[in-house]
Amino acid sequence: MDALGMLVLAIATAVGGGTLRSLLIGDVPVPFLKDPIYLIVCALATFLVFVSQPLLAKLYKPILILDAIGLGIFVSLGISVALGKNLAPWASLLMGIITGSFGGVIRDVLSAEIPLIFQKEIYATACLAGGLLFLILRHFSLPQEVSIIASALLVFAVRMLALRLKWALPKAN
Repeated sequence: MDALGMLVLAIATAVGGGTLRSLLIGDVPVPFLKDPIYLIVCALATFLVFVSQPLLAKLYKPILILDAIGLGIFVSLGISVALGKNLAPWASLLMGIITGSFGGVIRDVLSAEIPLIFQKEIYATACLAGGLLFLILRHFSLPQEVSIIASALLVFAVRMLALRLKWALPKAN
């Protein structure tokens, strides 16, 4: 893939879930159109990946760890944004899962691949667990910061355990 293709996929992955959430809840213009920092970070990350591809294969595990951390944070923030728009808790949970995981779905579709989360990965399920914890903690009026941190930690833990123990959801025959 050339550098432009990599940049398109980086942008789709980075802002895809949050953009879809924003469009679904009527929060327009979407955040990456309000502030160029999103695109600047994507461009810088793409450049770093492009010039350091051989090294990245050796950093696969740390990248998975960073991805799991980001996943937890984005799920929690997505739920928080949706709750702030007065969506019902169940709808806010859905928006959190979309925020955290659908950038990867969009990336995989653009790459003509079956999205990884629909094949074998415990990814959206980790989002569901962390998102439910977030809603429970907010229901009991814990501070938002505590809810975000606890939720993100649970998403991270479930994702890491799933990778280490090779957990997968059952597949249809």
